[in-house]
Amino acid sequence: MSMTESTPAADETGSTGPAPAAATPPPPEAAPAGYRRYLIAVLLLLLITVAYVDRMIMSMSGPVLAKDFGLSPLGLGTLYSSFLWGYAATMLLAGWLLDRYGARIVIPVALIFWSLASMSTGLMTTIAGLFVVRILLGIGETPCLPGANVVIREWSPLKERGTFTAVMTTGFLFGPGVTTAPVAWVVQNYGWRPSFVVLSSVGFVLLALWLWLYRQPEKARWISQDERRHILSSRAGAPKRADGPKPGHVRMSIGSLLRHRSMIGIMLTNGPQTYALYFLLTWLPGYLLIDRKFNLLHSGILTSAMFLSAIGGVLAVGWITDRFFSPSREEAASGRRRFVVAAIMLLALLSLAVTPWIEGQVLLVAIVAVSLTMVTAAITLTWALVSDLIVDETSAGRSFSLLAFAGQIMGLLAPIITGWIVGLAGFTPVFIVTAGLVLCGLIAVLALPTRQLQPREEGGAGSFQ
Repeated sequence: MSMTESTPAADETGSTGPAPAAATPPPPEAAPAGYRRYLIAVLLLLLITVAYVDRMIMSMSGPVLAKDFGLSPLGLGTLYSSFLWGYAATMLLAGWLLDRYGARIVIPVALIFWSLASMSTGLMTTIAGLFVVRILLGIGETPCLPGANVVIREWSPLKERGTFTAVMTTGFLFGPGVTTAPVAWVVQNYGWRPSFVVLSSVGFVLLALWLWLYRQPEKARWISQDERRHILSSRAGAPKRADGPKPGHVRMSIGSLLRHRSMIGIMLTNGPQTYALYFLLTWLPGYLLIDRKFNLLHSGILTSAMFLSAIGGVLAVGWITDRFFSPSREEAASGRRRFVVAAIMLLALLSLAVTPWIEGQVLLVAIVAVSLTMVTAAITLTWALVSDLIVDETSAGRSFSLLAFAGQIMGLLAPIITGWIVGLAGFTPVFIVTAGLVLCGLIAVLALPTRQLQPREEGGAGSFQ
């Protein structure tokens, strides 16, 4: 019987009766004393924002930079993707580092590394130099997303996981939203090089904030004891033990995860989602410039409007799913959240498919904002889904990094394939191909992630679980 249940209490004569109400601790679902834990969600939002600012500077500067270096659309798309080469190549290493050393150490080191790499982009004078610093930027940002999800798993109660993750993933949109218009202005008036040096330095401000604020909830002094108890009693899982998995939990290696149908299903889901997001992140300004014939500053303003408009939608989706579709622990273990992911992906592919035929500036901003909202919300809830299915806390970092690895493999193809298709047939087929890939991910999420990330008792070590 759990400590939170009412139990008979012996009186002074030895008889039993109902325990006094004051002796019964509040259940985990009781209203917590405060919401300071959401400072961590905001900190993660800022972390993702800075990461995407450093990525988006290249997307906005790309058309001008391409003229300086004589790059074709395919060459520019390849340069866009070079960030993802380093990102994907070191993702599994990042998961191991997070499991070994924790987010408090790994993320600040990564933040210093990638901020310096991004600043260096503005100093490069050769194509080779540009590729090198973009690859280094990708390596530096590798721990960012899986590390943020490890922190969410530490800090968020199960029934708040969608909202917590949504706050974090709005950085995908907030970074580009606040960056594109200022970068366009700087590039138009001063050239593309200063934009990298100035904007990338923001990472060092975030570094100081991270070192000051972030601790695990067990060690954070800025939350009350009541809120700490609420977090620890209602989150799914506990911080990893130094001596290995909790009793009854099997540590999942990369190999065992890759033999698990739920992990394969989530990877096949996140790949198309990330492809769609990276297509929009890298080529949306170019689409407005090349296909829609807007000038550089105008395209920057419209791109900012599209990304910023999507933020409220993602937060609303996260809150609504927590409020009306949040799974119980048993439902979370069976992958119930996948149905919500599939519904959101359906809306994403429909909005992507109709974009080339939208006329009018306001309607175009609205439909692209819907695409960004649904793609980002689908990614948000897919990360929450994998967290639902994780059992062994000592395997959380590698589970998240494996998911990110699959996404980035597809993501690095998006700018290259887009550049190739644009050179051959323009942008209309690009939107159709992207929508088709999202449909494939929708089918995968419905069919495969149906059980927790642990081996079946009857399954052999080499079997597909």
